[in-house]
Amino acid sequence: MPHPEKTEKRRGSEIVIRVFSWLAIRSIDKRTIDGLPVFYNGESGGKDADKVAAALRLIQEFDPVRYSRLVRDLKRIWITINPGAAAQFVKSTSTCELDRRFVLGEHTLTDQIASAIVHEATHARLHQRGIGYEEELRHRVEWVCMRRELAFAAKLPDGASIRQWVEARQTEPSDFSNVAMNGRQIDSARDALLHLNAPGWLADLIVFFARRRYQRRIRRREAEAHFDKRK
Repeated sequence: MPHPEKTEKRRGSEIVIRVFSWLAIRSIDKRTIDGLPVFYNGESGGKDADKVAAALRLIQEFDPVRYSRLVRDLKRIWITINPGAAAQFVKSTSTCELDRRFVLGEHTLTDQIASAIVHEATHARLHQRGIGYEEELRHRVEWVCMRRELAFAAKLPDGASIRQWVEARQTEPSDFSNVAMNGRQIDSARDALLHLNAPGWLADLIVFFARRRYQRRIRRREAEAHFDKRK
């Protein structure tokens, strides 16, 4: 899932994203797999990179055509901390970002990591073909990416867990508006900041100011909508 398009100069989640980038990049290492750089937190001992490497090998073994595409479409994979999403595609750098907590999760399967990479690589391919991620297109784009996950699952010897995982997301009502996506980032920001060893007081302060900006944006949108109705 890509970052929502930036339609205003100031966003409530902008503070959160900048702080996360600063905290996450402090201890970073790199591994290259078939020419695709995989960046990860060196403090983890490489366990997260090992799991991502296993996921890439799974794609390569059972869906080699898709694998050859994704190593071209993506410029890098970064295992970091993503507030509000297990994975996302950053179009400005053609990066697949995977949430470290998701990758290292006790119950996260290699199949699921592979499926998340397939999803974000589909965003990369759509972006290269000039298909954007505007609000009016976003739901359809996400469905295309999930269908690619299901196509990948069909090639696995036992893709039932992936099918169930994707179908659960398809049946859940999802709001992909900029406001909703930014709100989800802010809602999950405190736990993610603490995971990056940020002091509690700093996490609270960042979330406080981010939420204030977010609420101002909602009020501004409501006022604009009310004004338009009165015309």
